[in-house]
Amino acid sequence: MGSYKTTGGHRVQAVYGRSGKERRVPLDPEAFERLEAWLDVAGIRADLAGPEFRSARAARGPGHAGFALRPLTRRAVHVLVKRYARALRLDMGVTVHSLRVAALTTARERGSDTIDLQGFAGPADPRTTLTDIRSRDRLSKSPVLVLKS
Repeated sequence: MGSYKTTGGHRVQAVYGRSGKERRVPLDPEAFERLEAWLDVAGIRADLAGPEFRSARAARGPGHAGFALRPLTRRAVHVLVKRYARALRLDMGVTVHSLRVAALTTARERGSDTIDLQGFAGPADPRTTLTDIRSRDRLSKSPVLVLKS
């Protein structure tokens, strides 16, 4: 819970990568509102030492029995994404990684700088971020057309 902060007028979430390195990610107003609602619904707002996203206390319960003090595992997040993809009748190829790729690609198409994308994505090597950005109909931005006199 201590990773959710307000700094410089922005609501930010401290995110820790695989290496344990912290980076602060600003929250979109809708994400902030949903996070606030989650803290109230889960009844965990006052527990500043515990994790924000916790596993259900009962193994087969969706949280009706409350939440354990342990964080969601990576595996649990993958299972949740698959469950929501199935419920929403999305392509079953949707994964946590494909959501990451979609976010990076969309942000790049909307004008985010590659350096900012790298800070958002978190890899140490910028080439990793570049491989995650997909090209969707970028023919109109081809150097050939830009160089045309």
